[in-house]
Amino acid sequence: MTESNGFNLIDDPWIMVLDHDGTLHEVSILGLIEEAPRFARIVGDVETQAFAIVRLLLAFLHRAIDGPADEEEWLALWQADELPADAVHRYADRVRGRFDLFHPRTPFFQVADLRSGSDGVSGLEKIIADIPNGIPFFTTRSAASVGRITAAEAARWLVHVHAFDPAGIKTGAVGDPTVKGGRGYGSTVGWSGQIGGVLPHGENLRETLVLNLIARSAEAYVQVGCDGDVPPWERDPDGPTWSERPPRGAIDLYTWQTRRVRLVGDPTGVTGVVLAKGDVIEPRNRHLVDPHTAWRYSEPQSKKHKTVVYMPYTHDPNRAVWRGLNAILPATASRRAGGREPERFLAPGALQWVADLAEQGYLPDGYRPRTRVYGVQYGTQNAVYAEIVTDELPLSVMVLRDDHPEAGRVAVAGIEDAEAVAGELWKLAENVAQAGGAEPNTGAGDAAREELYAVLDAPYRGFLGTLAPGVDLEQARADWTREVYRATRGIARRIVTEASPAAWTGREIRGRLVNVGLAEAWFMAALRRRLPPQVFEMKQSEEIPA
Repeated sequence: MTESNGFNLIDDPWIMVLDHDGTLHEVSILGLIEEAPRFARIVGDVETQAFAIVRLLLAFLHRAIDGPADEEEWLALWQADELPADAVHRYADRVRGRFDLFHPRTPFFQVADLRSGSDGVSGLEKIIADIPNGIPFFTTRSAASVGRITAAEAARWLVHVHAFDPAGIKTGAVGDPTVKGGRGYGSTVGWSGQIGGVLPHGENLRETLVLNLIARSAEAYVQVGCDGDVPPWERDPDGPTWSERPPRGAIDLYTWQTRRVRLVGDPTGVTGVVLAKGDVIEPRNRHLVDPHTAWRYSEPQSKKHKTVVYMPYTHDPNRAVWRGLNAILPATASRRAGGREPERFLAPGALQWVADLAEQGYLPDGYRPRTRVYGVQYGTQNAVYAEIVTDELPLSVMVLRDDHPEAGRVAVAGIEDAEAVAGELWKLAENVAQAGGAEPNTGAGDAAREELYAVLDAPYRGFLGTLAPGVDLEQARADWTREVYRATRGIARRIVTEASPAAWTGREIRGRLVNVGLAEAWFMAALRRRLPPQVFEMKQSEEIPA
């Protein structure tokens, strides 16, 4: 019998899920695991909540089943109709006391007696991410809903704050020797906020969770379940002090305690929070312990530390996620390349795992995990939320495989086609603008380039979706380059037809005459260098009109 104040995350509903009809439900941890095939996916008050909660559930499942140890154990999980309920219930009985949100001594993900020197309590805007900068007129929430939230919503934000909380000054906790003037300094953003989240999804929540239960046998590129790699509910409760230490494995990172927190409230509602500095983690070379992000080689960091350094590859909200596909595909950023020179990118371990399962015949090439990405862009000194990044890419397993990388390389080559042509379109727009009297880099080129990427967004996703077993890769690439040419010619014609009379006359720039006619001729010559000859055989009726 555990001492409880009435809201336990194992038994009480708090996770928001969608079923296959699009109906929203609120479920407990056990409710989700027992009915995982019924649900399509986890959602949240913001999308990044879903990422944080999935990782929490993965930590729970890894510990409940003590594995999987290898691919054969994983296959048994994959082929089962349901998640292993008996093992989950046994584990839940063992750890249930640590999942009570308001336990007087060991509240879940919190410090029971956390307080400031003045005993002050902060408002809930400190943990609610859809109130940017704490300014309530940027949200649809009413003032009352900010002042008091349900225990279920508080639980979701509690998990999210450890994963994504911004940096900046925090409450100085009594008992923390580093506090100065009642404040805690030097906080970093939550661990998940330092990475570019990449999470393969299945057809339902059971598939999603099993896809991401990486076996211990994958230790060459993901270390999970090794000695000491346990979640905080299996460790002694945290106190107000914090530490800077390396993670012990993926489970440790999935549940990293970025903050020291105490929710103020009870099962009827939460009205405030004490939020102090928590454990600090250095992002350098964590590619063996976090499988849900790509990694980039950092030459400056490598020179500084005199060793090869990889840093998390984060998502740019101003750049379509597909444009960075070369960083996340094992086919082009394999964890197993093993060359003398550092790889430019390392694919997320979770996608490498899926590729390996396909190579060994556990997943068919036609299987399509819906690969979702999650990230946060922070504002001033990383101290506020600026923008949340989410997207989904239609990737078949065939595109991921690094033992047969042809499809993945075609996918990346398609991006290179678009980028090469976008660069030439930039030059055309800049030349026309300057021919008409504009100064260099006034934005005409940037606008034209971004317009092209916007026009190509849906077609590229369609092209990516065609890269599946049985497709003629050469023909798919040819069809794509025609699409790139059509889109580019449409924008180019508009730039030309809208040019000013002065631009047609032109002017001398850096010692040579530039006018619309010359700019267009240079542009077409560049396209002929960049694209295969067959794209120029299109009939005029097939081109996009200006």
